[in-house]
Amino acid sequence: MSYLDMARSHVKELAREAFELAEVVVDPDGDLAFPFGTAVLYVSVVTDGRLVRVWARAADGIAVTKPVLREVNDANAWLVLARAWMHGGALMIEGCLPVETLRAEDLRALVSEVGGTADRLGALVATVHGGKVALPVGPVPGAE
Repeated sequence: MSYLDMARSHVKELAREAFELAEVVVDPDGDLAFPFGTAVLYVSVVTDGRLVRVWARAADGIAVTKPVLREVNDANAWLVLARAWMHGGALMIEGCLPVETLRAEDLRALVSEVGGTADRLGALVATVHGGKVALPVGPVPGAE
């Protein structure tokens, strides 16, 4: 078993614990996908198993204008674990943490910040500036 395989297995178990899941489904790329409000976020193990990357395409079809960039910049001012940026017409949200010291509560905090930001900021930018979000409405992990 490679280091990457071990890291993916570790992150999968942490996700199961963090969100009290009976089963964790891994997509063909090796990522864990979670719907989060209007966003879908992915938990990926990158850099040969050294980092966990939680990321989401918060909105698509957005024209990159000064007002949009102001919204993104304002979001970055209050983000702690994550960052937001425009890539072409996509609003991206991402955060990374080292796998080696990762705990379930760390993964939950990262998923919460990336997912919450993708849900709120993606919906805001898509509504105000045009574009679309991944889901019309969806569940928030851990919210009952």
